[in-house]
Amino acid sequence: MKKYILSTIFTIAAVQLTMAQSITASGTVKNEKGEAVSSALIQEADTKTVTYTDSTGFFTLPLKSSSPILVIAKGYKDEKVSPKENLVVVLKPGKSSAKALTLGDPDKISGTGNTLNQINGFSFYNVSVAGGGTLYNISHKEDTKGSRYLVDSWAKGYVVDAKGNVVKNDNFSYNYDKINGSLLLTQDKRAAVDVDRDKIKSFTVYDALDQPQTYELVTEINPTHYTQVLASGDKYRVYKFTKTTFEKSDFKSDGMTSSGNKYDEYVDEPTYYVFNVKTASLQKITLKSKAIKQAFAADADKVKLFYSEHTDDEINESFLKDLAESLN
Repeated sequence: MKKYILSTIFTIAAVQLTMAQSITASGTVKNEKGEAVSSALIQEADTKTVTYTDSTGFFTLPLKSSSPILVIAKGYKDEKVSPKENLVVVLKPGKSSAKALTLGDPDKISGTGNTLNQINGFSFYNVSVAGGGTLYNISHKEDTKGSRYLVDSWAKGYVVDAKGNVVKNDNFSYNYDKINGSLLLTQDKRAAVDVDRDKIKSFTVYDALDQPQTYELVTEINPTHYTQVLASGDKYRVYKFTKTTFEKSDFKSDGMTSSGNKYDEYVDEPTYYVFNVKTASLQKITLKSKAIKQAFAADADKVKLFYSEHTDDEINESFLKDLAESLN
């Protein structure tokens, strides 16, 4: 009898130990073209444990049960798969079916318990999918050059709504996703919400030197991504639009010669524009003297004077900004 009881106890203990051991889901998320889907959210259905795919589409997620995992990515249909190692999840183009939380239920926003959706009486925040407040890992990966985000960490700032009202809260920090054009807002620097671009006019963040950088949604330049305002005045506005693309490592070697890079990289490609307030005309320019002088032809004499006073200056972004500010 004692042997039976001891045997039963050991059996139960072994079962409990097995159940307590976590399993790990891992694999790669791709689209139908075979391209890696980075920053896809991987969520355990029961516990809401989440992670994100890296720049190569890879993920690993320790699980507490064998419940299915949900794969969510912007621009793709959700996929629910059984957890195991070395998964290959293929996402199809479409709209995510994950439901956004209602703005009237702020306590469901991950880890906050306060009114992220209501600031100074204004409501213009979209709560992301997967339990409220998408988790963002904006840290720099050592094997990846550049970043999809505007700043390395979160930055203080404020927004201006569609009616021109400045909306500021010192408890909030911001970042900007240059790839998908999302302005992100956070309190705990872990969970964040995506600000509705249709309800704001501009946003400003402060860089590492505490200098303000202002971005507007200039639909004539790009209807889905924000454009930086380099200079603004009664006569001219100068814009800088940055297109960021992800380039996967393409290193090749045959033992004799080699080509390509061994690292993944986010590449920024800036384009500059000058808006003439009087004529309401927008002109795309290059950082060349001829193009700059043509853009400011209405003030040719002042431009000539500025050039004469800055003969030793390199004609770059700062030169363009200072010139426009002097003309304004």
